[in-house]
Amino acid sequence: MATVLAPIVPAVAQSTILPTLVINAGGLTPFEEKEIGRSVTVIDGQTIAQMGTPYVADVLRMVPGFAVSRTGSFGNKTQIRVRGAEANQVLVLIDGVPVGEPSDGEFDFGRLAVANIERIEILRGPQSAFWGANAMAGVINIVTKSTTENGVHGSVAGEVGSDGTRMTSGALQYGQDNFDASGSVTLRGTDGFNISSFGGELDGATHIDANARFRADITPQLTLDGTIRYGHLYADADGQDFSGIVQDTLDTARVNELYGALGLGWTSEDGLWFQNARVSGGTVERFANDQFGDSLNTGDRYKASYQVGRTFETPDVLDSTHTITLGYDLVHETFQQLVPARLDQQKRTTHSLVGEYRGTYYDQVFLTAALRHDFNEGFADVTTYSLSGAWQVPDTGTRVHASLGTGSTNPTFYEQFGFNPALFIPNPALVPESSFGWDVGVEQSLLDGVVVVDATYFNQTLENQIQTQGFAPSTVVNLVGTSKRQGVELTARVNVVEGLSAGVTYTYVDARKPDGSREIRRPEHSGAIDVAYSFAEIPLTLHGEVVLTGDNLDTDFSTFPATNVTLPAHAVVNGGFNYKVSDQVEVYGRVQNIFDTKYQEVLGYNTQGRTFYAGAKASF
Repeated sequence: MATVLAPIVPAVAQSTILPTLVINAGGLTPFEEKEIGRSVTVIDGQTIAQMGTPYVADVLRMVPGFAVSRTGSFGNKTQIRVRGAEANQVLVLIDGVPVGEPSDGEFDFGRLAVANIERIEILRGPQSAFWGANAMAGVINIVTKSTTENGVHGSVAGEVGSDGTRMTSGALQYGQDNFDASGSVTLRGTDGFNISSFGGELDGATHIDANARFRADITPQLTLDGTIRYGHLYADADGQDFSGIVQDTLDTARVNELYGALGLGWTSEDGLWFQNARVSGGTVERFANDQFGDSLNTGDRYKASYQVGRTFETPDVLDSTHTITLGYDLVHETFQQLVPARLDQQKRTTHSLVGEYRGTYYDQVFLTAALRHDFNEGFADVTTYSLSGAWQVPDTGTRVHASLGTGSTNPTFYEQFGFNPALFIPNPALVPESSFGWDVGVEQSLLDGVVVVDATYFNQTLENQIQTQGFAPSTVVNLVGTSKRQGVELTARVNVVEGLSAGVTYTYVDARKPDGSREIRRPEHSGAIDVAYSFAEIPLTLHGEVVLTGDNLDTDFSTFPATNVTLPAHAVVNGGFNYKVSDQVEVYGRVQNIFDTKYQEVLGYNTQGRTFYAGAKASF
């Protein structure tokens, strides 16, 4: 599926823009959108800004195949599940740097703001052949803003809203012919609301997002780039007691993270040869205080990559162009649990060899193949592969796309070595999860691009699924048998008249454990509707979104043995406006959960009711 959540533009302009969109999360080298056989969604910065939501997690609710679970208030644990997979089976990158925590393999979306994001690129299906472990269900690549304009540019923004919400952000950009740099800082806080159904304590949060990046053309063929990101979160929370009931507690969580990368790229004068070298690193410290005591752990990840490739044409053979890329990755991870006391530092290193082929035939058929072998320290080596293809059928507006591949997810450090004798016992004997998946779909453009629809079927099987067993203390095991995940993703985008656009998505997911029972927190039915209208005579845009979630399962630990219960289906409606006071100043407002819908995404954790927000942004 090649879905693009795009801003309001005329249909003719859209059909011109989309085929040249470049996808950086496509593999070893960037793709154009039309070349991708795998299921892809791209959300651009204008769409993100127009929605007005402050967090990436809420933007991702609009994406087909995605399920979002937030444990109550903003800043609390927020998981993204893709196509029925677990949250640590999707790889999350920010400016190409992996940001999943080494402790549990997940990226917590509860703390990521949208203020300085240029676009979000999403690939669904197994991507381990390109990206290695934890890309079993897909890749989410978040790209921060850069500049292509010379001179100094910047912006400042502020927002206030319900529940004592306040936000301030600023960004600065500088560009010249062979150099550009940008940076931003966002500070956001809220007094919050009571997550638990008991008591009355408010659960608020404060966080800081700061990032900077640069790009310098050392010579016409040699480019240096770098990025750095800092994040801090402090959040109140309510926790479950030994019976599994969410109580009104004084729990708190604190997270500090720092990531950075430096890359060097070279292209030959004729553009046929290219090389890329990149190093990146990150550290995450997570502290929690709850009714069971304190916990503190730190995790580090360092990665070095090298790629070399060659492009060549064979006009006499199927009028084709080919690109072959070879690469090497080195990943070193560490984990240390400081509270409860477990002072020994755990380490593991993976060496990987990877190759990719990309071919274009008659400028309408696009094929991609990749093969990867991971030499793992501490458990078995893994080989993964990927095949995909797309056919842009001439003069029909039809594009057929399909992919298949394998994926792997390594046991997390906490699953292997975490320690809390009253609550959790680790299992060092775990083996990696492995999967095989495929999808096939058709995209159809109608009425000269006024309507674009896509239907995709996907199927994925998982072996050696890692599952938590028991409660206080619990442990983890590899399940025997095969877990099956299959479903359908449907999307449609419509530009009925100039200034009016609408989009609809629907997803059906059937995710099963080896015993045939349904997986929790993966609704079978979900969807979203978005509508926006820009007035021709005044610089005003009105927009609205509806997020639809079907019946959902979660586990009730207040019974013995624990049983699954159904969380009712619900619809959340949001709306807002954006008004351009001038070319440099914009004001906006939005209402979240207009109809004050009462629902839960995780059993026992309340969600926010109707809220109001207003803000302004000035650019220079």
